Amino acid sequence: MIAGAQFEIDTDPASVQLIAPLETLERFEGVSFSSTGDVLAVATSENNTVLLFRRKLDGRFEEQPYCTIGGANSRLAYPHDISFSTCGKLLAVAQRRGAIAIYQKSREGEGYGPEPVFEISGHKSKLALSDGVAFVPPHDRYVAACNLQLGTIAFYRRISSNPLRFKTRPEFELRHPSLQEPDGLAFSSDGKWLATANHGNHSVCVFQRQNRFLSAGRLRYWREPVSVIKDPQMRYPHSVAFAPRSNHLVVTNAGANYFSAYQPSTRQSRTRWSEPAVLQQMVNNEAAFMEVNCRNKMEGGPKGIAVHDRTLAVCSPEFGIKIYSFRDRPGGVADAG
Repeated sequence: MIAGAQFEIDTDPASVQLIAPLETLERFEGVSFSSTGDVLAVATSENNTVLLFRRKLDGRFEEQPYCTIGGANSRLAYPHDISFSTCGKLLAVAQRRGAIAIYQKSREGEGYGPEPVFEISGHKSKLALSDGVAFVPPHDRYVAACNLQLGTIAFYRRISSNPLRFKTRPEFELRHPSLQEPDGLAFSSDGKWLATANHGNHSVCVFQRQNRFLSAGRLRYWREPVSVIKDPQMRYPHSVAFAPRSNHLVVTNAGANYFSAYQPSTRQSRTRWSEPAVLQQMVNNEAAFMEVNCRNKMEGGPKGIAVHDRTLAVCSPEFGIKIYSFRDRPGGVADAG
């Protein structure tokens, strides 16, 4: 067990599950848990698929996917990130080509697809290298995407549930000088906090949602971040996730062989996240990491990360998916306003 301030990862080899890629082209980039935690999805960019794994009765996940979305003849093009909706019926897939594909759960079973029921794309969408995607909790009325090329976070409003339709033009775009090539994003479970992993300046930004009365009922986040984490140990941060009980931020580094956890604290009604990290967890064999990282300083480390209850999953093109158990305790974060 490795412990940081109020954040502990169980590193016992017997308790850490590894799901290895089945094919050489399965470049695991993004990972997500369903709202119940019973399904784990991973985006495999090079072969244009999304794989879904079921949780078994013993708490571990099956090592073979029960559902595969996409493939050689599908419309998916370099899927880089994925997000389940809170209701569990929708799955959004960010494609680097500049599109968000949204799949709906099958009525006949637990799978999704085979084709998206809606896609956000085209010139009006203002998507450019859309590397990250997430439904905005708690009501899934918006889906958000980060644009690495433009340095923006775009929000698209759902305008119909049956048939499913979203606006294809962003209703709101979040911009700030600290958003440098955002590669991943995540929301706290109540939607109050938005975190971005900034590949371009080795930082993480946290933005706060505006009170609905101040925003006239519209979804808006303050353009000035409440916290900017500039930990010198960050190396091309790729993805972020909030621990649901404590709002610890867990961050992967594509250019380093570890993920890190940052603790929130509130002083004088202002919430910030710790710097440096309260925990740093190595994820791969150092020699295997160095073999890749020596060729490209932006590669070799963990990519996607997801958290559900007390389960944490991290994925990488080099090792596949590692699934850990963790414990966290709240650190005095102010309640949502």
